[in-house]
Amino acid sequence: MEAIKNLYLTAFPPSERREFDELKKQIYHVECNLNLILTGEKIAGFVILWNFTDFVFLEHFAIEPGLRGLGIGESTLSEIKSRFQKTIILETELPDNELSQRRISFYERNGFHKLSRSYFQPAYSSNKPEVELKLMSTNVDLDENQLDNYISVIREKVYHFFVTI
Repeated sequence: MEAIKNLYLTAFPPSERREFDELKKQIYHVECNLNLILTGEKIAGFVILWNFTDFVFLEHFAIEPGLRGLGIGESTLSEIKSRFQKTIILETELPDNELSQRRISFYERNGFHKLSRSYFQPAYSSNKPEVELKLMSTNVDLDENQLDNYISVIREKVYHFFVTI
């Protein structure tokens, strides 16, 4: 679990992740799955998926820095799309720097489409801000009502501990 913790803490800025102890609790939720990505017996990365009735939400996805560019991420996304025959939604940073633009291009090359809806990721805790992000989806024909429903489910199920009304 230490390798996952180190990758999680370095791959995502504090505003875009839970405290690690909270993450460990969250993965016991029936709809949440932490999947290890292995190369042989070595941990190459992980992906946290939320499998809901109508769609899958990819919450966090990270590959060890030294293993990036080897096709591991691409094959992982291909496996996810084949395993779940439904819409997949993910959040990504705004395309305001080269690294963010490369990440978005990676997802586009792997069948994801940018959604035009403005979106703020709810705060992961009371001492963290909401974060403006972009949503991407494998469903290019996703209509506004579906997207509204998906966002409601994500806010309620994924961020429910942290959303205050």
